[in-house]
Amino acid sequence: MLSRAQAFTVAGGAALYGGCALVGWWLTRHGAHLHLGSAFPLGGHYRLHLTGWLLPAVALAAAVLRWGPGLAQRLSWPRMLGAAYATALGWAGTLALVAGPAAIAHPLTTQYEYLHDVRRVSAMGLGTYLRTFTWYIVDSGHGPLWTTHVSGHPPLATLVFVLLFRAGLTSSNWAAGLVIVVGATAAPSVLGTLRTAGGEEIARRAAPYVATAPAALWLATSADALFTGVAAAGLFALAAGGRWRAALGGLLLGACLFLSYGLALLAPLAVAAVAVRRPRIRDAASRLTIAALGVAAVVGAFAVAGFWWSDGLVLVRERVVLGGAWQERPTGYFVFSNLATLAVSAGPATLAALPFAVRRWRSPVTWLPGAALVAVAAAIASNLSKGETERIYLPFAVWLPSLAGLLPDGRRYWLAAQLGLGLLIAATTQLDW
Repeated sequence: MLSRAQAFTVAGGAALYGGCALVGWWLTRHGAHLHLGSAFPLGGHYRLHLTGWLLPAVALAAAVLRWGPGLAQRLSWPRMLGAAYATALGWAGTLALVAGPAAIAHPLTTQYEYLHDVRRVSAMGLGTYLRTFTWYIVDSGHGPLWTTHVSGHPPLATLVFVLLFRAGLTSSNWAAGLVIVVGATAAPSVLGTLRTAGGEEIARRAAPYVATAPAALWLATSADALFTGVAAAGLFALAAGGRWRAALGGLLLGACLFLSYGLALLAPLAVAAVAVRRPRIRDAASRLTIAALGVAAVVGAFAVAGFWWSDGLVLVRERVVLGGAWQERPTGYFVFSNLATLAVSAGPATLAALPFAVRRWRSPVTWLPGAALVAVAAAIASNLSKGETERIYLPFAVWLPSLAGLLPDGRRYWLAAQLGLGLLIAATTQLDW
């Protein structure tokens, strides 16, 4: 039975979303430019996709609802993680397929995306690319600027796609496949961390929710899905314990700094990941130090190659705040719309689990989702992330559905709501990311 607290959190999330939709409509009618299309607060346009391509997603949703919770309990732990990964991969892929096969790779092929500059980078050489990367973020007289996403991120994000191109995998389908395959690994990473934090039973209960969260709508296809998979793996390595895992976690989180400047906000999640095993202070400090050395090694390697992270950040901030879209977007609106779309990414089951999470705030199960919310709050306060929450918050949003493991057993209607929301958006909206 739905408790009063659950009704309040779910209804509150729905009211926040509905309110942002109405206010967004009113603002656009009065001359404001939200740069979100027509589906605000989501970035995209309303468009029905009631074709046969919807059937694979419906079939997978029905299968997960019928067998998912039972299999999550019965399978061995390694097989359960494999099933969660396959489900996350299939859910992201089939939701993207709703708009037709071409829609899967299409988001990566626009003039604003990384692939736009791949040939240019490959032709100039990787060494020159890294040494001169900051020349083309803002106008400095050196030549044409990088396209939007290349200039708005550190060089590693583009470098990944350049390496694909140089390996002969030149089609955008290979790039799309890479980001989806890596992005889906966030599901087993989150579940492995949850098992460390709260025990296997909670992780098993959370598995269907983590694998089918509406965030999958933006895993396929956005380069931020790639960032999400790398970040989740790094945090899982930190949570798993041991010095070599801490070193691996540090290297992966260091790589995240060069995938997206915003992933510096993974710092509170890294602390939470180390803390979930409740280690002694000396052991926790040792693992954080080892991880920090791993991060420093990545930063140092890029510095030697010619790119200094902080220089790029300063120039990107200049480009962002001078951009017409950033200046035209009303700040007050996006404070609330960012939270509304984050709630959509996490799903109604996450909202329903919030009262249980509040009562168990001392449990390590809640620490990583709590740290993710702290990171999102910091991003909103910076005012540099307004209007892009579905994509850029993926590395944080994927941790929130783990709270659904706190829901009482046997409540499949929350899983149905989680699946239904993803299907509804996929069938009615053409998302920009």
